[in-house]
Amino acid sequence: MKVACVLITHLRAKVELRRQPHLKDRPAVVVDRSKGRPMVADPFPAASGVAAGMTLEQALSHHANTAVLEADEPFYQRVFRQVLTSLQGISDRVEGPELGVVYVRLDGLEDLYGGEARLVNAMLNSIPQDLKPRIGVGEAKFPALVAARGSRPLGAARVPADAAAFLAPCPVDLLPFSPEVRAAMHRFGLHVMGDVASMDQSLLIDQFGRDGKRAWELCRGIDDSPVLPLEYEESIVEHASLPFTSTSMEVLSMTVDNLLKRAYLRPQIRGRYAGRADLECILFRASPWEKAVHFKQGAGNWQRASFVIRGQLESDHPQAPVEEMTLALSGIKGESGTQGGLLQDAREGRERRLLETEKQLQSRMKGNHTLYRVVEVAPWHPAPEMRALQVPVDPSGREGMKPLSIPEAVAVKEGPDCQPESVCLGKKWRRVARVEDLWSFDLWWMPRPLTRTYYRVSWEDGGQATLFRDQRGGCWYQQGS
Repeated sequence: MKVACVLITHLRAKVELRRQPHLKDRPAVVVDRSKGRPMVADPFPAASGVAAGMTLEQALSHHANTAVLEADEPFYQRVFRQVLTSLQGISDRVEGPELGVVYVRLDGLEDLYGGEARLVNAMLNSIPQDLKPRIGVGEAKFPALVAARGSRPLGAARVPADAAAFLAPCPVDLLPFSPEVRAAMHRFGLHVMGDVASMDQSLLIDQFGRDGKRAWELCRGIDDSPVLPLEYEESIVEHASLPFTSTSMEVLSMTVDNLLKRAYLRPQIRGRYAGRADLECILFRASPWEKAVHFKQGAGNWQRASFVIRGQLESDHPQAPVEEMTLALSGIKGESGTQGGLLQDAREGRERRLLETEKQLQSRMKGNHTLYRVVEVAPWHPAPEMRALQVPVDPSGREGMKPLSIPEAVAVKEGPDCQPESVCLGKKWRRVARVEDLWSFDLWWMPRPLTRTYYRVSWEDGGQATLFRDQRGGCWYQQGS
């Protein structure tokens, strides 16, 4: 049996870093209070010396300024289920025995993917890169797990033919036994797996019972436990990061549409119907928001799905700024309960013709996007780059929505009253002849506050430009047109 172990270490901490990236370089711990006394479930990388299983008091004794985050196990399980679903798209024999550990049967898949290396690469690419998975490949589950632990993040390791020699220098603390059993092994001088493998099996059984027999087998690379496949539920998952943190319904609706377009381009749903859509939003300094939308008659295209989802979002939507969105379509069936129209919808036909034109242009432009649509999302917003989004006509690529009128940093020589006197454009200084207009705003309540003073200036040759001074950072920018 050829098996791969996909290992995601510190999954809880990595998921929390998605929510609160500002904690990246700070000591922080995820704390579990379900057993009464608060215990560390997972430490952040900056919390050196802290390990899972410590009490909160012990963790705080290492770093007095440690940030304490409450464990959200249902959310971690949902993220892990998304990983399992992605791997089920590669193999139908996937087991997830515990959070962050996945076993995948590889027998018969190498030819399909063009070799073991490409198969392993496909598994790594199916998992979000910020989770930094590691993969170990072997002829049994336990050696593959040990190989995965020794692999580098986003890398893979292969168990050699002599599994016992490979396991010999590894500590017995990697064995799947209780802390008490492992501590007893250390007391008997069994510190590495080679020590256990060299023992007489009967002596280990006398001392440790059934665990002794199991330990002797595992340390010799013998593990006949099968991969117990999870029940497969066909689903399609798409993810997007918003171009800027927003509570705008227009931005959320546009993101939903973009994800739906990508999902309905997948081969596995063509000519079929989705029965359900699950939305999950990562919010700015708030718990994730989730919503399940059921399609009573099935949704056979993105327009139908969008109509239903938008209707429900109007009455129930996130109450905090959204940073990321994940959409999952499930309940995929081969037929719908309603008869489709005989005439193709005009809008759908127009979308199809646009997409065909885009594909033709891409073939001439080395695969680069060429056609975009501009969508107003907040025309009233005082910051021009938040008024409209540039959306690619072809949603299948990984280039997402982008804001327009993006500011560009410029060097400015200021006068005594902080007004611009000259500006460096293209390595050439241009003198400001006159300030034609001046205005300012302070959006202090936004997730990323904006405080700007704008100047519409004229050059000596008669041209004009719009500049602004970021009053929080003291830097100057030219507002894009």
